[in-house]
Amino acid sequence: MPAVTIANTFGALEIGSSVAVFLYGIVTLQCHLYFARFSDDRPVFKILIASIWLLETGHTIAMLYEVYITTIILWGQTTFVVKFPAVGVVIILGGMITTLVQTFFSYRLFVVLPKPYNSIGIVTALTAFARCIMSTYGGIKEIIVPTYVDYVKDVKSVIMAVMCMGAAVDVIIAMALMYFLLQKRDKTMIRSVRLIDRLLGFTIRTGLITSMTAVLVVIIYFARPNDLIYLAVYMSLAKLYTNSLLSSLNARKSLRDELSKSVSVEVPRITTSSRAAFNNPISIEMKTVTEYQGDKF
Repeated sequence: MPAVTIANTFGALEIGSSVAVFLYGIVTLQCHLYFARFSDDRPVFKILIASIWLLETGHTIAMLYEVYITTIILWGQTTFVVKFPAVGVVIILGGMITTLVQTFFSYRLFVVLPKPYNSIGIVTALTAFARCIMSTYGGIKEIIVPTYVDYVKDVKSVIMAVMCMGAAVDVIIAMALMYFLLQKRDKTMIRSVRLIDRLLGFTIRTGLITSMTAVLVVIIYFARPNDLIYLAVYMSLAKLYTNSLLSSLNARKSLRDELSKSVSVEVPRITTSSRAAFNNPISIEMKTVTEYQGDKF
């Protein structure tokens, strides 16, 4: 078992918080772009984005507060005879952010996948909700336990379950979306292939980044549960989720332009599901996307 040192505890938190603050800046910028570009979006979307940004702000404040405590107040202590209450807040808020984003993409799966495969979206949403409950429990335990050592002993299995569930949901959502797009690619017209290729690349860049990061947290925690390297990576995970969601929403303008070019010669066939599916750049049904004036989903 690797020795616990200042480098792999307090030092890891400091590095992780620096990366997370950088990602928070990107989140804030993307929020600004979203409200500037899509002022006509449905109120539920605006409330979702505003709520996530507020959670991200609280997540960042709690994270920086803990870094201050560990690097200033607890300077020189190399054992876990202390507690980290702000880490509990980070875990709780991170769990809420993750659940909102995973539920959003789960709903997309439910909308675009044909029956009975759309039930995958229901399963991933329920799993995300169960994960949120467990992460909230873990965060509360971190706040009330007397020392970090006690916390690790009490909720080690819960932490592992939360991380594994989050990673599983990410992988399932990313793979399901990629499968859906590949199926559409084989059936669509040649002029639309370029758009689907863009969507595939977008799915890989966003979905798999969060998936790989979640898996990495699981691996690090399994290998080094007694230090805080896993927590340093976990600090950035919630912000990666938010950035993936905002990237999905903000990419709609360029995808609309690409769509109008690639399918301008196709015969229109408009359905209610086409308008609903188009609002998400990674859930476009190519057989029905020749018009998007009703993009309010």
